[in-house]
Amino acid sequence: MNEREAVNVVAPEYPRGAERRNLEGEVSVRYNVTPEGTVSDVEIVEATPAGVFDRAVLRALEQWQYAPAEETTEGVEQVFNFAFAG
Repeated sequence: MNEREAVNVVAPEYPRGAERRNLEGEVSVRYNVTPEGTVSDVEIVEATPAGVFDRAVLRALEQWQYAPAEETTEGVEQVFNFAFAG
């Protein structure tokens, strides 16, 4: 698999409800990148705690943009950590 260069990366927003409850977690995703550079076919591989941060990650990935390429890049994996600084 060729590495595609991400030209626009948007960080997920910390969900307010999780922030109020001091919840931290992690979401692992797998997705494809189209020849045009957009993210498609996002699959949540693992989420801890389940269902808390998923939507924030999906919304962020909708805005990601990669450099154009000849063909689809499949099976890109990414882990998003949600933790409080300090």
